[in-house]
Amino acid sequence: MAEKPLKLEARKKTFETIKDNPGIHLREVDRTLDIPLGTIRYHLRVLEKRKLITTRKEGKYMRYYAKGEIDRYDKDRLAVLRKELPRTIILFLMEYPESSHKEISDVIDVAPSTISYHLKRLRKDGIIDQEGNLYFVVDEDKIADLLIQYRQTFFDSLVDRFVRMWTKGEG
Repeated sequence: MAEKPLKLEARKKTFETIKDNPGIHLREVDRTLDIPLGTIRYHLRVLEKRKLITTRKEGKYMRYYAKGEIDRYDKDRLAVLRKELPRTIILFLMEYPESSHKEISDVIDVAPSTISYHLKRLRKDGIIDQEGNLYFVVDEDKIADLLIQYRQTFFDSLVDRFVRMWTKGEG
C-alpha cells in the first residue's frame, strides 16, 4: 500500500511552503524551513514524482509551484517578480509610468547597461513596453494583483510600499 504523500511532517511543511510561496527556489525553501537541505531535496523529488508540485527552470534556479494553484501567465510573471532588480524596475514603472531609461537609471543604483539589459528582457517577457523612449508596465492591474496576493513572500520593503500606495486608492 502506497504511503500518503503528505503524511510525513517534513514533506508536508515543504509542500505548504511551496503552496504559500509560488515560484520559490531551493535556497528560499531551505531558509524558510528548519529541515536539512538533503531532506528538502528528497521531499521535493517525492512531491514532484507524485505530481503535487511542478518545477520550472528559471536561469540558474529551479522554481517550485503547487500543482494547479497558479496558471502559466502568473507563473511567468511571478518568476520575473521574484528577481530583485527586475522587480525594482517594475515597481518604479508602476509608480512613475512612462519613464525614460535615464530616469530609471538615475533612481536605481546600477549601471545603465544593466538597466538596458533588464528593460530588454522585461520587454521580451511582455511585462513592459516602450513608446518612443518611454517605458511602461503593460498589464499594471495584473502585476499589482500578483504583488498584493503574494506580498508576504517577497520580503521587500519596496513591495510593501507599493501595495500601500496601490491599495490606498481602492478604499
